[in-house]
Amino acid sequence: MSSEPIGLVEQINSLIEPELSKKGFELVETVYRRESGTWILRLFIDKQDPLDKKSHVSLDDCEKISELVGMLLDTSEILIGSYTLEVSSPGINRPLKNEAHYLRFLGENVKVSIFSPISSSSNQRNFSGTLLNCKDKTIEIDDRTSGRVTIPLEQIAKANLDVI
Repeated sequence: MSSEPIGLVEQINSLIEPELSKKGFELVETVYRRESGTWILRLFIDKQDPLDKKSHVSLDDCEKISELVGMLLDTSEILIGSYTLEVSSPGINRPLKNEAHYLRFLGENVKVSIFSPISSSSNQRNFSGTLLNCKDKTIEIDDRTSGRVTIPLEQIAKANLDVI
């Protein structure tokens, strides 16, 4: 497995995000990497309505977006050579990538891993609990083991919904 060419994901996102938005979808995550000798472009999409947390992406949605993105990429020539395009839902444990995601899922259970401990008195780097707040580039979680914790967004290595 090799890593993506530098800056390519940003170019892809810049091309397709406005078109997805027009269709009522949000681009949650883009992964472009080599797997078993083949380049894979994996897009995770969700419905755009921030008030509807229970709206799910259908197989038909993925098919429509795949056709749209395929056409956009083919005409833009951002990707040279062959690749496999995969479009899917982020799933029930969807990743949280930006402030808008955290705001959308306030009150939900989340799992958060951070790069390094935020306190010198604790080595804790993994948190699981209710997402209470998101403001001033931080999130607040009611962690199941350590209570209320405030975490700067730049310290978050990975975060996702935790459907328990």
